[in-house]
Parts: sequence; structure tokens; C-alpha cells
Amino acid sequence: MPIIGLAPMDGVTDAPFRYIVDLVGKPDIIYTEFVSVKGLILGKPAIQRMLLRHKTKTKMIAQFFGVEPEYFYQAAKVAKDKGFDGIDINMGCPDKSVFHRGAGAGLILQPKLAREIILSVKKAVGNSLTVSVKTRTGYKEHQTKEWIGNLLEAEPDFICLHARTFKQRYSGVADWDQIGIAVDLAKKTKTKIFGNGDIKSRSEALDKIKKYNLGGVLIGRAALGNPWIFQGHVPTTKERFEVIIEHCKKFMEFFPTAHLSIMRKHLGWYAKDFPHAAEIRNELMQVNNIEDVEKIISRVC
Repeated sequence: MPIIGLAPMDGVTDAPFRYIVDLVGKPDIIYTEFVSVKGLILGKPAIQRMLLRHKTKTKMIAQFFGVEPEYFYQAAKVAKDKGFDGIDINMGCPDKSVFHRGAGAGLILQPKLAREIILSVKKAVGNSLTVSVKTRTGYKEHQTKEWIGNLLEAEPDFICLHARTFKQRYSGVADWDQIGIAVDLAKKTKTKIFGNGDIKSRSEALDKIKKYNLGGVLIGRAALGNPWIFQGHVPTTKERFEVIIEHCKKFMEFFPTAHLSIMRKHLGWYAKDFPHAAEIRNELMQVNNIEDVEKIISRVC
């Protein structure tokens, strides 16, 4: 069966959001936000909490970034011990600070190192977890044949290809024909190709899977404020408000010492498609605690 999953998004797909997406949307697979292998192994507390997780039967993938194969090896061991189902290697992040360290999309310019990292993770987990890569089609121009061909040499279980270059970041339109090229390259291998980029609905994801013969599709930005997307459900206003409160509760449960203001971006994403949404959104962007959220919502309900 083809997979429709939640794509990893830095600063977004944290533990409470993953819980909500799993509860409401029931995707086939869920990724963490990307985690620094070096920060994890050096024991930084803020990094450690990025791998908090809830109990679920949904496949959970820990995504890592960095440049040191030995740290990837150790991080993969940590993720295995924490019960994750797979390890994904970020080779597509377009953030300039990440890129200039050689990580994320910076690995597109270091094909030999990219292969070494995949092999290091595979060595760490054996056949017990899936090993995958999430990447882009190239640096300044599409170089799908050369770059994906290079990754296939290391035989990851699957490659998720965001159909944009590093230079494009999130601008322009995703070129899904490049994903089709990757599928053709992988035909004689055991590696499955997933697609990512500009998917707005479950039906569109299914269409892409069929058209390009994909193993799956990951949905990213379209899931912001819309965890229902994976089931193709259009929520009522009441359902939206119920999920807003539940998301806030889970945030405080996972991060009891954190300030709820961190949740404001999520609240803003939820506040749409109902009467006076803009007004409610503006108020939610000022909240400091869950009581503030409940007061605002109770006036609308």
C-alpha cells in the first residue's frame, strides 16, 4: 500500500504536534523535526527533548542532520533504543547556516560523504530499522540523475525527494517530473522513492503516487493547522477548537516548563475557515497560557 505521511519540518513537527497529527489525521508515517547528531550525542537538553514521543502504532521516523558519520552512527543507536521505527538523514534542508556547515542540502555537494553517512547509519541499525534520505533535486540546477544515482549506491530503504533545488528553497513550483526521473533510476534497486512538494490534499497525494508509481508521498506545509488532511476530512469549527485545546494541553504535558507563546504559530495556523477567523487569530497570537486560549474560544463557541 502506498504511504501518505507527515513530512519533517524544523520547529514544527515537535512531540505535541506529532501527537495531534497522529490522533486526528492518522497518517501512515510521521517524522520528527530534524535533530543535530552532534548536539544529541553531546547531550544538549534542548536536543534531547526533540526525540520525546508518544505511544503509537504509527511508524515514527527520527530525522537527523550533521556531517560526521560517527555521530550519525551513535545517534542511530539512540533512536533505536528509544523505539523509533526508522532513521531518516536530512540532505535537503536549505537553511543557510545548516548548508554552510556542510549539512542538510550541503551534502549534495559532498556525494562521497553522503554515501558514508548512509552506510554508517545502516551499520548502526542493521535490518532492525529502515534507513532513508530526504533530499532535493540539486544545488542550483536539477541534477537528479547524478545525485540520486549516487545515493542509490548506498542502498537506503527509501529516498524522499522534494522536487526543488537548494537554490529554490520553497519558491517557485515543485517539478514532479524530477521525481519521475528518480523513480526510473530506482527501478532496478530495492530503494523506494517518495515524493514531496506542493501537495495540498490527500486526493492530490494519491494522484501523484499513481502517476509516478511512488512508494509514498509526504505532506508538509499543507498540514499546518490542518492535521485532518491525511484523511481528507474537512473539520467543523467545533472540531478545530477542540483540537486547539488538546494541542495546548499536550504542549504543556510534553514541555511543562516551556512558555505557551511558542504555540502561537500553531494557533494562528488553526484559526482559519470560520466566521471572524482573522479576529480570533489576532487574539490567539497574544496568548500566554491555556486559560487565555480557552477564554477566546469560549466566546466564539
